[in-house]
Amino acid sequence: MAEVLRTKQSGELTQTFLEFLLMQTQQALFALGKHPSRPTNSPPPNLQLGKMYVDHLVMLRWKTDGNLSAEELGALDNGITLLQGALTEAMKESAK
Repeated sequence: MAEVLRTKQSGELTQTFLEFLLMQTQQALFALGKHPSRPTNSPPPNLQLGKMYVDHLVMLRWKTDGNLSAEELGALDNGITLLQGALTEAMKESAK
């Protein structure tokens, strides 16, 4: 019985973790001005804020090393890769 409870909690925590990653990724994309659904009246990109979100996810990756499931690790790595590309693109655009 305890194993069933642990498995259910583990699944719920995985779902919560994935939702957290999605929220952080979306916020970073908004900050970088790269969100696909960005409203027309939104503020200009804030590269410092966007970089902070990227840095937080990278820190989370290092601090959770060996403690994530394959699904969680894949989602985190994909988010970091996506955001690093978006940050690079936003920085190039702001330098023009």
